[in-house]
Amino acid sequence: MIKYFISIFSLIISWIFLQNDHKKLIPRSKKNKRKKNCYQLRDEFIKSKICFGKITKKTADDYYYIITLILDLFGHPDLNEMDRENAEIIRNALRQYPKNKSKYKEFNSLVGFDVIYKNIELKKETLSPRSIRKIINAFSGFSEWCVSHEHINKNYFYKLQTLPPRHDDVRYEFSDEQLSLIFKMEQYIKEEFKHPYYYWLPLLLRFTGARLNELCQLLKGDIVLKDGIYCIEIREQLQEQSVKNKSSTRTVPLHKAIIERGFINFVEQCNSDRVFPELPLVRGYYSHNASKWFSRRREKLGLSKGLDAHSFRHSFVNELKQKGIKIEIIKCIVGHSNNCITLDIYGKQYPPKTLIKVINNISDSHVKHIKPYNI
Repeated sequence: MIKYFISIFSLIISWIFLQNDHKKLIPRSKKNKRKKNCYQLRDEFIKSKICFGKITKKTADDYYYIITLILDLFGHPDLNEMDRENAEIIRNALRQYPKNKSKYKEFNSLVGFDVIYKNIELKKETLSPRSIRKIINAFSGFSEWCVSHEHINKNYFYKLQTLPPRHDDVRYEFSDEQLSLIFKMEQYIKEEFKHPYYYWLPLLLRFTGARLNELCQLLKGDIVLKDGIYCIEIREQLQEQSVKNKSSTRTVPLHKAIIERGFINFVEQCNSDRVFPELPLVRGYYSHNASKWFSRRREKLGLSKGLDAHSFRHSFVNELKQKGIKIEIIKCIVGHSNNCITLDIYGKQYPPKTLIKVINNISDSHVKHIKPYNI
C-alpha cells in the first residue's frame, strides 16, 4: 500500500513539473509575446533559413544585404506600417540606387534615401532592372515569411510589378562565329596560360553547360569515374561550395573534347584539393576573378554586353534543344527543376551512359586546333 501511494505521489510531482516545463516552453497567449522590430525579424528569418538548410552562407549574406537595403529605405521599425504605396515608392527609388555602393567612399555612413539623394548628385551607375526585380522578389519572400509567422498582416511586395530587363542586361548564347573567335583568342594560339583556368574554364563551360562558379569551386574529389565514364559532381561537399538550389546538385559526364585534352591527368597532378586553387573565395564566389578575366577577354574580342561566361550555358542548352534532345534530359544536365513533383521527387537522375551520348552531341568543331594541356 505504501508503495502504491509513493507511486501516485511521484506521478503527481512529475505532472506538476511537466506543467511548469510546458509553461516555460509554450507561451499561452500571443498577447504576452514581445513585439519585434523589422531588423530583428530579418535576423530571425535568415537564422531560420540557415537552421533548416534552406539557404547557403552566400545566399544568407545576399538576403541580409537586400532586406537591410529595403528596411533602411522604409525607415520604420514596425513592418505593419508598410502599405502598397510604400512598397511602390521603394521600388521606384531603387532605380536611382547606386550599383556597387560599397566601392565609393562618398556613400560611407549614408543609409536609406540619403544614399539615393547623394547618387542623384554623383550620377554613379544605378541598379539594373534585373537587380531591382531580384531585390523585390527576395524581400517579398521575407515578407511572406513574416505573414506566415503572424508578425505582419500582408505582403505588399507580392507580385509588385517591375520593369523588364534592358536589352544590354539580357544574356544571349554565342553564335558559331563567336565561339570560333573565343577559342582562337591569344592564349590558345600562343599556348601561353598564366593560370590553368585560362585554358580549362572556357572548354569546361562550353562542354558541360555548368555555371561558372560551379566549375571554379571544383575539388579533385568531384572528378569521379561512374560506370566507366569520367564525370564531374556538382555539389556542396564543403561549406565554401555552393549550388543555386536542390536541382543544381547533379552528375555531369565529361565530353570527349575535355578528356582528349588531358583534363583527368591535369586533375590528378594537382597539388591542392581544389582543381583551381589560384581562384580565391571573394564575397562568397570562387568565380569572381575568373569572371573578371573573361570579361576583359570578351571586350578585347569585341563581344558586346549580354555575351559573357554565362552565355556558354545558353549556347549549350540551345544546341541540344535544336538537336531534338528531350527537355527533361537537358534540365537534368544543367541542373534545372522540372517543376513537376513526379519528376523532381520520384524521378531518378539519368545514368552517365545516357547523358554522355547527349553531351557528346555538342560540337567540338570550334576547338579542333587546341592541343592537349601541357602541365
